[in-house]
Amino acid sequence: PSKSILFNIDQKADVISKTQIDALLAVYVKVFDDMCGYYGKQGYIAQFERELDSRDQYEEFKRGFQEISGLPWEQGREQALLEAHHVDAAYARVTGMPAETAQGILDKYRRDYRVSIEDFAQKVQAYIERKGPNFHLLFFVDEVGQYIADNVKLMTNLQTVAESLATKSRGQAWLVVTAQEDMHTVFGEGGKQQTDDFSKIQ
Repeated sequence: PSKSILFNIDQKADVISKTQIDALLAVYVKVFDDMCGYYGKQGYIAQFERELDSRDQYEEFKRGFQEISGLPWEQGREQALLEAHHVDAAYARVTGMPAETAQGILDKYRRDYRVSIEDFAQKVQAYIERKGPNFHLLFFVDEVGQYIADNVKLMTNLQTVAESLATKSRGQAWLVVTAQEDMHTVFGEGGKQQTDDFSKIQ
């Protein structure tokens, strides 16, 4: 049994700057969260949803939010700032937390949200384990070569993502990427060092 996630990396990186040190990782986290049914566009909201789900409270929260706000959660989360008081009320209801403690819950998630390659690999592994024995998760990523061509840090990140997925999932998560075969097409007449770096990762 397996699940495939197919995407063009440049297309999915619509709001992510390549100058950010974790730009490549952020794209992987985004598409993985989307595939899980969470809100990939805002990682901290996806984390909020994931933690509710891990306690079997996510569906109840969605029902509560709709009753309180009159909006389905899938629409409300896109307007999270405007709907914050409804989110707080639904969260307090589903967790039994006092209203004062639940106040500003999404702000707390936004403040504390961090993403690392190791965290991502652990989330992927947890997903695979829930799917049962011998399940495989496959990432098929188009145009990686052109996306990372001039950025050695992104190349290293790609290598680390691949290694971390392989290690954590013991070979049950695969990363398949496309890149130009002709390095000159990607690098132009550019630096030999860049070409060497990319060849190592290949």
